[in-house]
Amino acid sequence: MKSTLRASTVALTTAAFTAALLLSSCDAEPEAQEEALGGGPVSNSGQIRASAPEPTGKQLSHDRLRSALEEQFDGAEITDTDTYWADQRDLNRELQKLAVSPTDCKSFVITSALPVPSGSLTAVARSENRQRAVYSFEDTEAAQSYVQNEQEGLAECREYRVTRELNDEQIEASTTLRPLEIRSGAETSLALQRRVESDGDSERSVGVLLSHGSLVAVAVETFEEDPDEAEMDQTVVELEAEAAAVLSQLTGEEIIAPEPEPEPEPEEDSDETGGAEEGGSEDSTSAEDSAEENDDAADPDNAADPDSSEQTTDETGGEESGDA
Repeated sequence: MKSTLRASTVALTTAAFTAALLLSSCDAEPEAQEEALGGGPVSNSGQIRASAPEPTGKQLSHDRLRSALEEQFDGAEITDTDTYWADQRDLNRELQKLAVSPTDCKSFVITSALPVPSGSLTAVARSENRQRAVYSFEDTEAAQSYVQNEQEGLAECREYRVTRELNDEQIEASTTLRPLEIRSGAETSLALQRRVESDGDSERSVGVLLSHGSLVAVAVETFEEDPDEAEMDQTVVELEAEAAAVLSQLTGEEIIAPEPEPEPEPEEDSDETGGAEEGGSEDSTSAEDSAEENDDAADPDNAADPDSSEQTTDETGGEESGDA
């Protein structure tokens, strides 16, 4: 078995890599692999339409979706719904066989793992370690339903394990998700760090999802080593800008991330300030009292009269003598 991280189906959402990993991790004989993926004879799969249906509702055509990606990401490899459509039903059937722990996360894993979300048309751009996709749904409600699944999965399935029996061998992958801060002018946005481990191998990535109206744009960067916080923050900014540029082109609206709010200025310590004010008041009072005492001493009217003092003493003495 070759590296379990060599997946043939490229996934761009939070759980998609895990499912792709489990569906294509082991080399097998072509006949056995076709049976595993198809769930039956290959002839049955041939009845599936080779191309995706025409756009309905607010959906955009493949030409529009591909053109937006080609203009934004020159030189990237572009694919669309037709690339995955013939195997979409078989892939969904295979995903249902996955064992997910905790079990409540299975819906999230399956929905996220489909290369073309149910009810959408898509175009995907790949270049080196960075991949971007845009999904066009029939209406805003359908797009928001998909986004809500991703939001709930990120909130409730921070850690989950997926296992699959394939060719008499059990394959297991563990995924850890961590939400990241993101600023965006899109109607809905989320960012996350993902780490997938299987059979001693691991893959790290940072992903961004933006939704606007009936469109959803996703961008993911993969790393060989765990990125530090500064690198993750910068990657989120770059991925958000790329996804927003695609949405802006397709919607005709300028979707720009708001500037970060300035950090609040540190507040002064009220205790220290109050103490200083009280100390200043006491010093001022002492100075005023001292000044008044000096004034009294210098005032001639307030000085003691020696004659008066002597007279009082004599009178007192005289009275005491008379009594005696």
